[in-house]
Amino acid sequence: MKKFTRVSALTILLALSLAGCGAAPSVPETNAPSQEPEPVLYTNLTDDASRETVISCLQTHGISQERTDTLLVWADDFNSRVTAPSLPDGFVPMDGDFVDYSSLSFTYKELPDGTLFPEANCRLTAFLLLGDQIQTNGSANEADTFLMFDVEAIDTLDTYQLTPEARADFITLFNSVSVEGSDTIESHLACIQEAWEERGLQIDSSGGLSLIEVYLHSPFDALRFVGHTGVLVETEDGLLFVEKYGPDGPFQATAFQNRKQLETYLLARPDLYGDDTELPPIVLENGAVLDLSR
Repeated sequence: MKKFTRVSALTILLALSLAGCGAAPSVPETNAPSQEPEPVLYTNLTDDASRETVISCLQTHGISQERTDTLLVWADDFNSRVTAPSLPDGFVPMDGDFVDYSSLSFTYKELPDGTLFPEANCRLTAFLLLGDQIQTNGSANEADTFLMFDVEAIDTLDTYQLTPEARADFITLFNSVSVEGSDTIESHLACIQEAWEERGLQIDSSGGLSLIEVYLHSPFDALRFVGHTGVLVETEDGLLFVEKYGPDGPFQATAFQNRKQLETYLLARPDLYGDDTELPPIVLENGAVLDLSR
C-alpha cells in the first residue's frame, strides 16, 4: 500500500469527501532527505465535511443509507451531550497512538423509570453498520453474561431493536469463546476460529468491508470475549476504521495507511489490559489474524 506525504494525506481526505472514497489525485513526491511520520487523522463526526466523507465512504462500500442515517442519529445524540472537553471539528491529527477520552464528560439520559439510558457501545455500532454483511447459523448462547447489557438494550429499547433473526445473529457473532484448558495465544486463536466455524460466521468482504474484533482474555472464566470491535473500510488510498470508542466514549472514524497502524492504535488502549494472568489481546479481521503485510 502506498505511503503518502503530509500534503497527499490531506488531499486524500478532500478527495474522499468529494468523490465518495475514490482515488486521490497524485501529488509530486518530495526530495526531502527525511520527514516526520505522517500523523494518523481522526474525526468524531461533529462537522458536516467529515460526516459527508465518512458516510459517503460507507455507502460507496455497500452500507445502506438507512444504516448510515441511524449512525448519524446516534452520533449526533451523543455529541450533543458532551460537556467537556469539546470534541474537535473535522479530521485532526491523533496525539500519540490513541485518543485519550478518560476526561470526557457528557450528560446521561434517563428512562421514564429513572434508570440510565444505555449508551451505544462498539458491538451495537459495528452490527448496525455490518448487519447486512453478516451471516451466522443463529446458535446464540442467551446466557452469555458478557453480552447481558447489549441484549437488554436490544430487547427493551426501540433505538437498538433488531428483528429476531438479526438478534440471533448479533448474539451468535459476539458470544464469548471458551478457552478451557488452553494456555497459549496459538491455542486461544484456534478456539476462536473453531467457534467461528461452528457458528457459521461469515462476513461478506467483497465490497471492501471488514469486521475488526479485539478478543480479550478472562482467565477467571476461561473465556475470550470481544472487548472491542469496529468496521474497517478498504479504499484505494488507505483504510478507514469506524467505531464507537466505548459506552462512555464518542463515535470515531480514523484514517490509517495500513493495518500495522491500525493494530498499533487498537493495542495502545490502556483499558484492554488487566493483570499478568491474562494473555495478550488477539486482533482479528473477519475471523482471521490481522494481516500486517497489507
